Amino acid sequence: MAVFARTFTGNFAVMEAELIALREGLEFAARHNFQLEAAEVDSLSIVQDLESNFTFSPLAELLHDVSSFIHTICQAPCQYIPREGNCVAHELASVSFSLLNSFWTNCIPFFLSPHIRGDLIQ
Repeated sequence: MAVFARTFTGNFAVMEAELIALREGLEFAARHNFQLEAAEVDSLSIVQDLESNFTFSPLAELLHDVSSFIHTICQAPCQYIPREGNCVAHELASVSFSLLNSFWTNCIPFFLSPHIRGDLIQ
C-alpha cells in the first residue's frame, strides 16, 4: 500500500486536474516499481477518453501520458469507480490541501479518519 500527495498551483479545469492527479499517481507508482491491478478513477469521461482516439483532444498530451503509464504498470485498463466506491481516495483528496509533497508506504497515514483506517486494515 502507498499513499501519495502532491501540491500543484494554478487554475485547472476539472478534467485536466483529474488527469494530472492520475498521471502523477501513476508516475509515482512507476518510479517505485509498483505493479498495479488497475487504475481507478471517479470520472467516467476519463475512462471513455482513454478508450477513444484522443489525438485531437486538447488534453491529448495528458491522456497519452496516462495511457502510457497504465499500459506499463497496470494489469487492467483504467476503471470507473463512483466516488462513493472509493472513500479512501475521496478523503485523501479532501485533506491534500493541507499536505505538502508527501508519501507513505507500508503504513496507513495517521490523518485518515478511524472509519477509513479500519476499512484499509481489513
